[in-house]
Amino acid sequence: MKKLLVYIMMFLVIYACKKDPVEKGFISDEIRLKGADTIDVPIGIRTNTDVAWLDGSSQPVEFYIENIRDANGNRSEQFFEELPYRSWLQPYNYLTDTTLEQVLAKISEQKAPPIIINKTNGSLYFLETTSTLQNPGDVFHIDVRVKNSKGERIIKDYAKIRLTQSGRDFDINMATTAILLVNTNGETTFTLYDDIQAATAPERIQNIYDNNGKELFQLTRVADTPYVGVRLILQFKDAEGRIFDPRDYDIYSTTTDSYFRLGLNRVNTEEGAMVEFPMTPWPVSSGFMTTFEKSGTYDYSILDTATLRREVYEEMKYASLNPWPEPEWGAIRWYAQLRSQVKFLRSGTYKISVTFPCTYLDGTFN
Repeated sequence: MKKLLVYIMMFLVIYACKKDPVEKGFISDEIRLKGADTIDVPIGIRTNTDVAWLDGSSQPVEFYIENIRDANGNRSEQFFEELPYRSWLQPYNYLTDTTLEQVLAKISEQKAPPIIINKTNGSLYFLETTSTLQNPGDVFHIDVRVKNSKGERIIKDYAKIRLTQSGRDFDINMATTAILLVNTNGETTFTLYDDIQAATAPERIQNIYDNNGKELFQLTRVADTPYVGVRLILQFKDAEGRIFDPRDYDIYSTTTDSYFRLGLNRVNTEEGAMVEFPMTPWPVSSGFMTTFEKSGTYDYSILDTATLRREVYEEMKYASLNPWPEPEWGAIRWYAQLRSQVKFLRSGTYKISVTFPCTYLDGTFN
């Protein structure tokens, strides 16, 4: 009996050793990109999506774009044309990287399709070169190939995207237009202080986006060129639209940021002061940067102080920050100032145009 039991145990051990190994890994048919059913893609703007939902698939999972199909199921070859785009090789520091050559040395120019996928998490990245894509408004279907310890699988309709031209060219969080008086001791005080904040005056920020002319501060994208990077024209205008001499425009102080410090290759033109930068988004920062610019300092021959005082302090047509100074304070000169927080998202040429009321460069307000 004991021998029989031994033979049975040996048979079971040998049989167990001959069984097929336990299957390893799992890969789901339901892997999808997180987010909306159809994702709107603003062409010409660098952006990215959420990551993949793995539905319990064994990790790590690798992702590859297999196909992008139009509404008829045909492969859309425009998504697979490799085009040059730029990316950072090293951290950028505007305080030390002050020439175009220094900035370009930290940038890599390479070729890639306008839509690429993060191999490790499935996030889709849309490059500025989506500006070349045709048929805005159409919906396209993205199929991906996924790979893990289980093997490979093609996931149809991993994501659906709709090309749009409705994305904002820029984001703006703040714009403050101000006129400061200067006394004989060089001290300053604010008078007009038209402060537009996204948090407290979203309807006025929307006026800027709508470019409806209701605000003293206006920002518009005026050209598609440059196709990579940003060109900015800054102009200060008097009450009748004449442009202040851009040679007088300057940073507010050595401790504040300015488009003139963040940008490169400043050129003074008839339209205003122009700077450029070879990358978007710009300025380069995780959030908004506060920039300050000022005009030259002028005497009262081109500032209608009587109207300014009445409209700001009596009629309340514009906001103020400080009271109008007493005569003994000794105000004799003035200058204009802009403070803003803008992020330029799409390549092209932009114009910031700021009107300063009660200023007359021809001195004919009397």
